[in-house]
Amino acid sequence: MPIPEPPSGLSASLSAWDRLRRPVWLFDPVSCRGLYANAPAIALWGAESREELLARDFSQLSPAVRTRTERLAILTADGETVTERWSFYPQGKPVTVQAVISTFVLDDGRAVLLFEAAPVGVEAEELRAVEALRHSSTLISLFDAKGRTTFSNPAAFAVYGEAGRPFAERFPDPARGAAALARVLEGEVLAELLAMRDGGAERWRHLDARRVTDPATGEIGVLLSERDVTGQVEAERALAAADERAEVAEAKRRFLANISHELRTPLTAVTGFAALLSQTSLDTAQADHLARIGEAGERLTLILNDIIDLAELDGGEMRLAAAPFEPQALANAALDRIRASAADKGLAVTLALPTPAPRPVVGDADLIGKVLAQLLGNAVKFTQRGGVTLRLDVAEDDAAKDGAGSVLTFSVIDTGPGLDAATQGRLFRRFTQGDDGVSKRVAGGGIGLAICRELADLMDGDVGVESTPGEGSRFWFRVRLAPAEQDAAGEAQDDDAGDGEPLTVLYADDHESNRTLVKAILESQGVRCDLACDGAEAVAAVRGGAYDLVLMDIQMPVLDGVSAARQIRALPGPQAAVPIVALTANTLSEQRETYAAAGMADCVAKPVNMAELIAKTAYWAQPRPVEETTVRAS
Repeated sequence: MPIPEPPSGLSASLSAWDRLRRPVWLFDPVSCRGLYANAPAIALWGAESREELLARDFSQLSPAVRTRTERLAILTADGETVTERWSFYPQGKPVTVQAVISTFVLDDGRAVLLFEAAPVGVEAEELRAVEALRHSSTLISLFDAKGRTTFSNPAAFAVYGEAGRPFAERFPDPARGAAALARVLEGEVLAELLAMRDGGAERWRHLDARRVTDPATGEIGVLLSERDVTGQVEAERALAAADERAEVAEAKRRFLANISHELRTPLTAVTGFAALLSQTSLDTAQADHLARIGEAGERLTLILNDIIDLAELDGGEMRLAAAPFEPQALANAALDRIRASAADKGLAVTLALPTPAPRPVVGDADLIGKVLAQLLGNAVKFTQRGGVTLRLDVAEDDAAKDGAGSVLTFSVIDTGPGLDAATQGRLFRRFTQGDDGVSKRVAGGGIGLAICRELADLMDGDVGVESTPGEGSRFWFRVRLAPAEQDAAGEAQDDDAGDGEPLTVLYADDHESNRTLVKAILESQGVRCDLACDGAEAVAAVRGGAYDLVLMDIQMPVLDGVSAARQIRALPGPQAAVPIVALTANTLSEQRETYAAAGMADCVAKPVNMAELIAKTAYWAQPRPVEETTVRAS
């Protein structure tokens, strides 16, 4: 950058200043460049020549010095002079001067600062203290006994300006500030954390105020230090908010666990015994009444499941549990759950499968089953005549490594009323139903399809709908899955596996109605079922007997189901390898992980579905590798 020429029109002043023995220089606070310096100033600044000094760039001043320079420009703008000490570091060593500063207006109209200085001998300790004060980020102010500002360091000047702000007005409540000033003048040391507002923004400052003697006047005054702790306060607030959210989440988790248990347990009796009674001899009226009881129980179960699923999704607690499964078997199981309700309405139920049959895959069959249950349930609910078809299409996944993956598309096709484009656009939103008129005639909370969407997203899949008013609808769910090892998918069972001795199952539950129900269901299938009232009885029974399967409730007195499972796994001999399946109302994802970690192989949710209980009992009671009986928790 070129060296600036001496300002024009200053020949007389320059001649006079050049003859002075005290240092004199001109400084432009805007460009942060020197404009003139006489010989003593050049020596003061440790420069070889005027040209060298004026070539120096002072634009990298510290914020404190820059603020102080701006303050001087303001204070001297009206012709006033300011006398104060300045410390410079021309060669890395401090030089302190007593300077008289004023504003000098050049011929071109620029206002610059005129410094006239005299060196001052300062003790090293005082010099360090002055520099620390000037460069500190803490706002430091001195007040007289009336609370008027008599001194501000650069940091305080930057916040409160030239006049400063009276002591009382530093407080959000000036009356409180006035009272604090009176206490400090009486000798009390004030230390407070206060929320202040500067320019509309809230800042938290720690105030420290104490009585001092003004070194210039000898009068009693108050020294106030204000340290900005906004970052610390906000961090503490964020931590407290995070702790509160964690506590709320934990309370919510406990509530869900409790409400799930408290509702599912009685629902087990309602739906289970209704199913058992339906297989007995009933007249037409009794069968109709019983069907209504069963339907109401199933409806409550679906609503409860939706609420639990929604809460898990909101809390980020829904987790994938990938395991091998057969798509055809999953589709059949999904249809089995709606056959009865479809038959009650005279609807045909059809399964359309590709040829050849789809290969076993690895995925979360439980979550896929939830999606299918929602789509099929809705199809039956809104279809008054005709039928419902579940179609499975399988295609190769071009995006999979080695092209080994599969894209499974489940389509639920109904002959219902169909949907217009506007309705289709809002179907997968929470708490939204396709037709308010229909929702008044058919039960539903408007969250089922939203759950389908979120479950599909969780599995990196997709859901959608194609429909024409008056021509029915096709709801589809698509997911990409990896192929399963043939052995892991489960070999075909020996046709004679069920021959010979009947299966022997131990069921542990503290509710008598549940024990009675499960025993009746299993014995109706030729399974021998022993009972235990708590986990301790279950452990003792397994230790002393030989069982093909243990069905274990979780919340039980004396010893809970998880602890009982751990103790069974620790038993000596073959008893430790008996398959254990949780039969419980506590089915949150986190809880299922706990069951798996304790050595349980699977989980059956309450209210008990007869078909599911029978199928899983038959599956797990068959001989299989020991490691397989302790790792599955889908």
